[in-house]
Amino acid sequence: MSKIQDDIIKIAYKKLKQMIYYEKTHLFLRKRLAEFECTEDFEERLRIIDTVIKTKVPTKEKAFQDWLNEINFVLLPKGVSGIDSQSEKGKGTYVTNVTSQENYKIEKVNYIFDGPIELHLIAVLWLMIDGSEIDSKLTRNCMGSRLHPLVGQDEDHSAQLFKKYHELYAKWRDDGIKKARDLLVNEEQSICIIALDLQEYYYRVQIDWIKLRTQTVRPNKTTGFYKTVFAREILGSQLFDCIEAICTAYRQRIAPQLKITHGDIPDNATCLPIGLCASPLIANWYLKEFDEAILTKVRPAYYGRYVDDILLVVTSQFEPTNDPIRSFMEEILVNTGVMQHDVNNLRYELTGTPGLFLQEQKCILQFFDAGHSIAGLEKFQKEIEENASDFAMLPVEGDESPVEQVAYDLLYDGSVNKIRSIKEIAENRWELAKHLSKQTRLFLVAEGRLDTQTRKELFRFFKGRNAIDYWDMWERVIAFLVIAGNKKTVDEFCKAIRSEIKKMSFSKLDDGNISDLLRRAMMAHLDVSLEMIHAVRDTETSKDSVLEHWRTSNLIRHHLVAVPLLNYTEFNGDLAIPGYVADFILDDHKIKWSPRFVHFDECLGFSDSGYFAVTDGDSITTANQIYAKFHGSSVEDVISESADGEL
Repeated sequence: MSKIQDDIIKIAYKKLKQMIYYEKTHLFLRKRLAEFECTEDFEERLRIIDTVIKTKVPTKEKAFQDWLNEINFVLLPKGVSGIDSQSEKGKGTYVTNVTSQENYKIEKVNYIFDGPIELHLIAVLWLMIDGSEIDSKLTRNCMGSRLHPLVGQDEDHSAQLFKKYHELYAKWRDDGIKKARDLLVNEEQSICIIALDLQEYYYRVQIDWIKLRTQTVRPNKTTGFYKTVFAREILGSQLFDCIEAICTAYRQRIAPQLKITHGDIPDNATCLPIGLCASPLIANWYLKEFDEAILTKVRPAYYGRYVDDILLVVTSQFEPTNDPIRSFMEEILVNTGVMQHDVNNLRYELTGTPGLFLQEQKCILQFFDAGHSIAGLEKFQKEIEENASDFAMLPVEGDESPVEQVAYDLLYDGSVNKIRSIKEIAENRWELAKHLSKQTRLFLVAEGRLDTQTRKELFRFFKGRNAIDYWDMWERVIAFLVIAGNKKTVDEFCKAIRSEIKKMSFSKLDDGNISDLLRRAMMAHLDVSLEMIHAVRDTETSKDSVLEHWRTSNLIRHHLVAVPLLNYTEFNGDLAIPGYVADFILDDHKIKWSPRFVHFDECLGFSDSGYFAVTDGDSITTANQIYAKFHGSSVEDVISESADGEL
């Protein structure tokens, strides 16, 4: 018999907090959580959730209805429309570095769920109760947003919810490339690699809630003895009702604006809330039959799906035609009955799930003949491995490369040594992110000043449409400038970004105030980025200030803290450059609600830092005591040994 943990709400809160802590882009929910935890009635609000979900019909409770009424959304741009550097065929090539415009037209937007923390916690609870049963029925080829193995276990008191997304993504991509290489090199078979992308997937799914409900076992009786024996299953059913109610309320909330921004979305589309943790599991389940159809009807050498991104490797003696992608799709996917071609709209519709489409223009087909060179595939695999290594461990040594050298790529058509081969100047988000991370780390470990050239290059890069296209990079730039201690430059950067935001407007006829919603969301994102980073360095925060909420909840970026675990104490000074040594004790609240796993080496670094209150033991013993505060027990196989070998 499965049981419900007595402290299930608190466990759910830890899972939610850790998930949000590692989320890099949408900062609105992060701020909501910081404010939620810092209210005086924080634990009382958790208790109310527990009371509501255990009533006979939670969805009819006044508290739950009040939470539904608070549901809102944040509207974010998916990019600025503009003229490509390449001119029309036969008219030569036009390349320019000018990205400034009088007005930035936004053609596509994303709706992000913005609801009270209580609803997010209910979604986590549903995953804890029902999630593992649904997740276990998915094929191993479904690789995105998979639940952690601990979720659903009776004794799961961990903060884990989903498996690490970057590891899942790497496996999805790397397994496909490795399989392709193995077929080419070891089996000498020609192969096709095709990448497909489902159009507006979260918006177009049409969830059959009755069918989804049948994916978990429910008791026939829910009273008397059965109410005790099947308490977990009964709770799961009640939570399921809540999830359906949340999705329904959200769909109604975004409906007026959705008709303007996504005019061809049918009225019966569910529009899964992006940003609600229950949505990825439901989205994975919705394509379960499609996954099975691919595996049984197409039988590819490799198939992997990462949410709405699909990768196929097929052994094929492919004969290219005037339209190779269409001929491949017809042979492999249409003739097998997995998809059907919508000629009028230049797209493919999934046969088993009507209303879902693949756009022809976003299909990428690569054909490798076993009798020809595979250097391109080899180089691609090598670059992937090098980038993965860079991501895992960014060096802290100084990088003298100027911003403009790492932030741009020249795309060539022919020899890289000929200027006429240049066909486009493209921004390199990955290299710029690495560069900013390294430079920020450098300022943390060594004194330095922001040089004028770096400042100019950053401002040039984030000028014009780049300021909007790269809105998710603002926080990195602000962190770099704040840690570098140049407040004036931070103010100038934010002023420049605000100036570009004011030029944004939605490209279609706007009857729903879409342009204003976009501008307000971007302004708010910039403000939250500033708050979160300033909270690391600000030394004059009052108890109830917004900056103090960031510190108390520990939802700041921990890599900006110079002394390990100093942010887990009552220290209220500059966390990036503490400046003085004093004895501090660990804060019980911050330990209890830690958003991340604390490692032993951090405990050791803190014990040796001079900031921790002196104890009688040596540094190893002290570190073990600190570790035990976080995890309940010390590390048994770590001992202290002197230089001459004596204990």
